Amino acid sequence: MVIIHTAEDIIRAMDENPEWLEAVRARVLTREVLELPRRFEELRAVVEQMAATQNAMLATQKRHTDDLAGLKGGEVERLLGKQIYGMLGGHPLRMRSVRVLRGYYWTHGMDRFNGALEEANDAGKISDVQHDRLIHTDFIALMRRRESPEILYIVIEASSKINRHDVDRAVQSRDAMQVAFDGAEVLAAVYGWEISDEDRRYADSVDATVFISAPER
Repeated sequence: MVIIHTAEDIIRAMDENPEWLEAVRARVLTREVLELPRRFEELRAVVEQMAATQNAMLATQKRHTDDLAGLKGGEVERLLGKQIYGMLGGHPLRMRSVRVLRGYYWTHGMDRFNGALEEANDAGKISDVQHDRLIHTDFIALMRRRESPEILYIVIEASSKINRHDVDRAVQSRDAMQVAFDGAEVLAAVYGWEISDEDRRYADSVDATVFISAPER
């Protein structure tokens, strides 16, 4: 007969009676296996809760980022609206008779310009894509050089941090304007608070003027 008083007695008994060890192992493992589904469900619930919390945080962060980008974009366009006449009349362009056709502030010329774009689109001169690009261009102005009475246009995309996509949109608007207005001279430009050296070189390569300003304090 085996007398058991301590844990050591249990271990010694199982060492001396391997069939006891197997019986205990089967009993203990059976309980653990039976507990697995419940533990798995508890773990799954925790993981799902963590994922839901993370998704909510990411969505909130995205909303804040989008809101901030929208505020910055609106501020950049507002500032360009205040500066555009002096900017185009100063270095390096030194233009005269600047008139804004599309911009942050409404002008009488906007309605006539929109009508001209619609006529060009209806006549098939510009595609729907080109028409949409022009009506979404941040700023469009007409002007003339000091030494010439001939009118030319400028299209400007505004962004707090100018990137390659801003430059591409300005170039697309320039190309559409040239078609809409029978090969008129059109300049492409971008305006903002900062631009990388790489994107500035890209703008230079596609003949787009870069205007850098500073946010109002």
